[in-house]
Amino acid sequence: MTNLIKEENETPVPEKFLDKDGNVNVNDLAKSYVALEKKLGAPKEGIPQDAKGYKINLKNPMLVVDEEINKRLFQLGLTNEQVQGVYDIAADFIIPQIEAMTEQLSADKELKALEDEFGGAERFNEIARQLSSWGEKNLDTKTFNTLATSKDGIMTLYRMMQEKQEAPVMAGKSVLNAKDDEMTLRRLMQDPKYWKEQDPELVQRVERGFRRLYG
Repeated sequence: MTNLIKEENETPVPEKFLDKDGNVNVNDLAKSYVALEKKLGAPKEGIPQDAKGYKINLKNPMLVVDEEINKRLFQLGLTNEQVQGVYDIAADFIIPQIEAMTEQLSADKELKALEDEFGGAERFNEIARQLSSWGEKNLDTKTFNTLATSKDGIMTLYRMMQEKQEAPVMAGKSVLNAKDDEMTLRRLMQDPKYWKEQDPELVQRVERGFRRLYG
């Protein structure tokens, strides 16, 4: 005997699956169910058959198409357009950050090399101030900025500045001679007593000379 009381959780059958007598048309219901399964089981538009089917246009030469990454993206069900977007984000944001970090590491390494070359950070800072002052007076901005971005360029600036001077070291001058020219000061700075032993009198002579010339 048919139960005439509808269960509380019973789902009503849509009218399109009922015949004129109100009975369920099982044949139509089955056809609809099969069609729904096919639709849900069909791959999304733009998803290749496997991860190797992705067609990626690389915007940066540092990037490569990675098979393992593509497999993971394929497992997530991403379309070719979506995967292209992932690579574009890497090109636009991640690669520039990596390049900036690499440049900073290289700059730090060259700065340390320059400090070692001139006998320490304090001595190099003094040299850098003098190079900046000399460059403003003797070089165009573009040339100076180009040379000042690398260790080799800064050493070139230093040699140019030295060669620009003409007066030789004068014998018999007091170690605190206030009239030392720049060439004399540069030669004194190459003395190990200055950059290695940091002889107080010699250091004072050099610093006083530079302050007189550029202060």
